[in-house]
Amino acid sequence: MSTPLPTVDKHRLAGLQDGVYGIAMTLLVLELKLPALGEHVSDAALWAALVALWPKLLTWLLSFWVLAIFWLGDARALTTITLLDRALLRMGLLRLALVSLLPFSTAFMGEHGDRAPAAAIYAAHLSLLAAAQSLRHMYLQRHPAVVSWPDRTSSTEAGTQAFTTLACTVAAIGLAFVVPGYNMLALLPILLIGIVRRFRREAFGAG
Repeated sequence: MSTPLPTVDKHRLAGLQDGVYGIAMTLLVLELKLPALGEHVSDAALWAALVALWPKLLTWLLSFWVLAIFWLGDARALTTITLLDRALLRMGLLRLALVSLLPFSTAFMGEHGDRAPAAAIYAAHLSLLAAAQSLRHMYLQRHPAVVSWPDRTSSTEAGTQAFTTLACTVAAIGLAFVVPGYNMLALLPILLIGIVRRFRREAFGAG
């Protein structure tokens, strides 16, 4: 375990984390704009321009959803951390750097999502975010002194989420060179994990 940081507590990192995620989520929507259509645009042309926005809209929705999942994972991780050391701080800042860059990758994907380079770069960016999450989880597993899990299943669920996300994003990179654009369907298992977990908790609570 690296040395603790007595002058930086996890609440300051949490504040920075919320701010970066909030700004990144807001910047995503800036790409959702219509092209210049002129002063006397017809209804048909306006409808056509709106329909033409659907690739960017889908990419915005995907990026917002992924950021929401990552934010929730980071927020939950910080609640379990009892001691913020240098390694955890550096990993947290690395994650935030990658989060701040996602609006660029999203814009690139929205413009050229049907091309392999754009689809692969976007998926690779998500893979780096997932890899940072997995690295943090492995660090917490190896250094129990810095973490206090609320129950025995929390650690397992966090690990499952982290490694499944990493596997799905890596698969999306490979599929980008086969079915660019549709390669992001590889992320669907991430959503399914959340649904299955919710049903299991409801069934356990009902029992």
